[in-house]
Amino acid sequence: MKTNLFLFAALAAAFLSVSSFSAAQVTIGGGDQPKAGTILDLNSTTKGGLLLSNVELTALDAIPASFPNGSAITEPEKQALAGMVVWNANDCLVPNGDGLYIWDGSKWNYTGGGDGYTSCVTVPAPTCMPAVPAVSFLYYNLGADAAKLMSLYPDLSPAKQQMAYLTEVSSSATDSTVYGDLYQWGRFRDGHEKRDAVPYGGENSTSSIGALSGDNLDATTGQVSISTLGEAYDKTSTTQKYGHFIKPDVFSPDWRTPKMDDLWGNGKSISYNFGSADGGAVPGSSGYYQKPVRTVNDPCPSGWHVPTQDEWERLANYDCNPQTDGGNFSIATSSEYYKSLSGLTNGATNAPLTWVRVENGLASIGTWEEGDRNGYAIYETDVWNDAATAYHSGANPLYEEAAPEPLLFLPTAGWRSMSDGVKDYTGKYGDYWSSTITSSDTYIWKLRDGGVSTDYDSRGIGMSVRCVKSN
Repeated sequence: MKTNLFLFAALAAAFLSVSSFSAAQVTIGGGDQPKAGTILDLNSTTKGGLLLSNVELTALDAIPASFPNGSAITEPEKQALAGMVVWNANDCLVPNGDGLYIWDGSKWNYTGGGDGYTSCVTVPAPTCMPAVPAVSFLYYNLGADAAKLMSLYPDLSPAKQQMAYLTEVSSSATDSTVYGDLYQWGRFRDGHEKRDAVPYGGENSTSSIGALSGDNLDATTGQVSISTLGEAYDKTSTTQKYGHFIKPDVFSPDWRTPKMDDLWGNGKSISYNFGSADGGAVPGSSGYYQKPVRTVNDPCPSGWHVPTQDEWERLANYDCNPQTDGGNFSIATSSEYYKSLSGLTNGATNAPLTWVRVENGLASIGTWEEGDRNGYAIYETDVWNDAATAYHSGANPLYEEAAPEPLLFLPTAGWRSMSDGVKDYTGKYGDYWSSTITSSDTYIWKLRDGGVSTDYDSRGIGMSVRCVKSN
């Protein structure tokens, strides 16, 4: 947030301080008289724009507490602020996200400038962890084409857009519109993640290339060195290393050697001190909240990061006992259309979130097959319970405008094999990276038709990334 939170107030003060103009007109930045019809004329020989306040709006009907006296501002004072203009930097504000907003005396009105839609959903922290912040998940997999989905389905929410596209539009293993990119763990965005980029050594090769080492690696970042490129980048090349998927062999499950555990963060699980007021008082010490660390290699946009395994578990069974070793949450198993889980409120029987198995746009108990358009939709439990039986039973598409509104949709985007670089199981499996490491592998969030679980896998596989907002 910039320091000019009340730019217009400052301009107004400048206006009031000038008494030489009987018509109450002011020029700032130049010596010319104000133009006819203006009250304030910004006139400078150094040309530039007017920088608006960058604020984090928390609700459309509220003045943020971060504003001067914001937490105690009265209704008459709110009404007197009609016409105040700010740039909202909160991507999670419903329904329009970031952009230009004008206060009309009782609410903020979106006028444009941003994407026009909320890009994330916020999951609250369990009540047993008061020092732990809420987690906001991006609506789309990293690399998905949100603009295309918005243009095709302007009246649908992001979650419904993804389900509709997968059901109605022919989609293949190379179509990233919903599935997004497939990253090797710890690598930044250099082109290797693109589904149509050819792996180093070619796809379908019977022999792996092996992990990169030595001069092939940048000593500062730990990434594939750009010096290995040697020529203009070509995503179809089979001989370029930089910007291409690396195929390690079974004896080197990482794409690089020696391994580095901090490429996507601090390599740790979050830990907690439930009696701490602020958390993080002793970073890295057992029993204290440890804030995730974003590194320069993190492929998520600025202000976002690859989630820790603990952050993933907020969506399921988070009851202050993180399951970071293959814990199966049994979410909407193969014999269930949907399932509500307790956990977000420390073992409450009325779970706040419900997970629904989605097969080709319908709630389903069918077996997922490669090439299908599958995934999990996550709903607020009250919203799902109030939905018509036709949606519960899989009779009507979940992306209809009249269907209940999901918070998130996680597609089964498949993976890229580390042995031959082939994209496998698109539509059948959904594996998502975390930043939390094991001794040699990394924890993942694993979607199957038989449920959702935490697991771990080799860092050389290409998997999906779903970013979370950095607090």
